[in-house]
Amino acid sequence: MLLSLASVTFAQELRDHMHDAGFIGFTTRTGFVLRLLLTEPLSLRGLADRLHMTPQATLKLVDGMALAGFVDRATSMRDRRLRMVQVNDRGRAALDAAKGFHQKFELDLAADVGEAAAADVRRALELLANRTPVSVPGGRRSARRR
Repeated sequence: MLLSLASVTFAQELRDHMHDAGFIGFTTRTGFVLRLLLTEPLSLRGLADRLHMTPQATLKLVDGMALAGFVDRATSMRDRRLRMVQVNDRGRAALDAAKGFHQKFELDLAADVGEAAAADVRRALELLANRTPVSVPGGRRSARRR
């Protein structure tokens, strides 16, 4: 329960920060997708597979991100039938702003509970993130689903 409440708090504070920075529509999910796309553009199917989402749900997500100006779609150089989703300059700027928020969030936590306790929280969250079935930079894809 506490982890869920903490997640809601983090997500709301991130949304508020990003909104104030001019990145309206940025969510934690937006950040996950942008981080995936930083390494390489992906087809909608490739992105859906990595996110463990249906292509329809992924299309809705990508449409929203494109409308917000975080990603572009381009024809694949390898297969002209495929449309690739790629991070654009606004998406990279949004990720930079989000990283700044993350750093400040951790510094504020350390100021509230002490550096050792904040480091313990980080280690615990990293252990949980490593169990995720979703392939997102910063988390390790687990062979088993829970």
